[in-house]
Amino acid sequence: MNSLASINRLPLDVLSLIPTHLASQNDRFRATFVCRHWRRTFLQNATLWSHLCLSKGETYMKTLLDRAKGSPLSILTSYMDPVATIRLLPPYAKQIADLDITSWRRFCRFSDLSSGPLPLLRALKININVDREILLDIPEAATPPSHPLFSAAVDLKEFCLHSNVSSFLSCFIFPNLTSFELSLAPVKGFGLRGSELLDFLKASPMLQVVDVRILTTLSLEGVPRERVIVLQHVESLCLTASDGGPGYKLATHISCPSVKNTSITYMDKGRPHDNPPYKTFPASDSLSAIIHQYMRSPIEEVRLKITIQRAYFIGCSLTCRSADATVIKFRFQVDEDDGTPRSFPCDVFYKACGAIRDLQPLASIKRLHIDGLFKIESAESSARIAHEFGGLLRSLGPLEELTICNCDMRPYFLYYPEIVGCPQIRVLTLSDSWSTLREGAVRGLVELAKAQHELGVSFERVEIRSRVPLADVENRLRSWVGAVDCTSYGTTVVPAVVQLQRRSLLTS
Repeated sequence: MNSLASINRLPLDVLSLIPTHLASQNDRFRATFVCRHWRRTFLQNATLWSHLCLSKGETYMKTLLDRAKGSPLSILTSYMDPVATIRLLPPYAKQIADLDITSWRRFCRFSDLSSGPLPLLRALKININVDREILLDIPEAATPPSHPLFSAAVDLKEFCLHSNVSSFLSCFIFPNLTSFELSLAPVKGFGLRGSELLDFLKASPMLQVVDVRILTTLSLEGVPRERVIVLQHVESLCLTASDGGPGYKLATHISCPSVKNTSITYMDKGRPHDNPPYKTFPASDSLSAIIHQYMRSPIEEVRLKITIQRAYFIGCSLTCRSADATVIKFRFQVDEDDGTPRSFPCDVFYKACGAIRDLQPLASIKRLHIDGLFKIESAESSARIAHEFGGLLRSLGPLEELTICNCDMRPYFLYYPEIVGCPQIRVLTLSDSWSTLREGAVRGLVELAKAQHELGVSFERVEIRSRVPLADVENRLRSWVGAVDCTSYGTTVVPAVVQLQRRSLLTS
């Protein structure tokens, strides 16, 4: 009768897939007790039992190793693993394909036991918290070994190292690595030597993806300015540093001729009143050097975004896109507290405008996007922003598109004389920023359009995306621009007659 059940008439290769959709290994164990047919089918599928967690004990490990037979193994180990379970693994070392370790002590022990070849090992993930192991009375946790680890894993493709001690990086050499992820947490007394990271990258010439997050101190001492590591195959490079100087300079020592996406982030744990923008925002020469190094064609698009989240942080991002779609993104972030000067976001805006003006060649920039989600506190700040923005526009060539989004409009249009005389702008787009618009700013926009028209550089098209309807703005602009497109996407006011009709239909 059991063999006649519909589910047991499925082909064995289909039936054996059922446990792969179960939530946990324990559920797979339970599935083997449904009936003899299921048990025989599932036990013959060796890959179902290839995920091993060493903390579950010796009996569990022996059972799964027996069922896994010769299939590739995925292993998770931690500082709680019994020593007896680790001793079971050396005979199966050649089957290990994926290794996830959360204890430095267990990692060193396992590496010593598995000194033979590791032909299938493709992914290695290490997550080490030295502080925790020291508290557990593991003194060797903070002492890196003097010899390379896992040197037999010559075909390792993915390496992920999360640690709060950076000196462990020198313990690894993986010549065929294609993906490298490094995250270093801050810990007192430890930091990263830039030379150590550069040496590791140089020894991994096949890398395609590099993601490095350095949240501890970084030193480039002993690294000559002219030293550059060339990574021919890298397409994605992400560098995050907690030190704006060395953090950005590190990128100048890495060359990626095939890179398509580059992200460079600076996160400062200090306070804005202790670290003003002129100290924390990356220097223009560093930005220009990085752009020149990572972009093979001129910049066509620049995006500047400034955000504030009260009681959290102030952030600024500067994104450059070239004609061949190569993207470089610089991000700058500081903590915020009650002592933050109100002018700080405006100071960041001034610094960012200056950095854009220093980019070369400026004439190649076709699209400029400004997104500044912060409130301007004074008329003096508004006038200064207008002056900086006007100077930026006048330094550029003709623009295909200028977008101003999520911004206080007063600096751009109440002080429009500062902006008059900018190059020809084909499309001016104002989006999601007019909910607090006043008549003065609208009048300033009209006067700016008129002044540009009289100079012979009028806007070909003005697009306005507003939260609230703007009365008569299209008619007021139409005489001075080629075309006007004004759209309101806020709450729509439904006429009372329509509401009454809807109610009657619902009632009926």
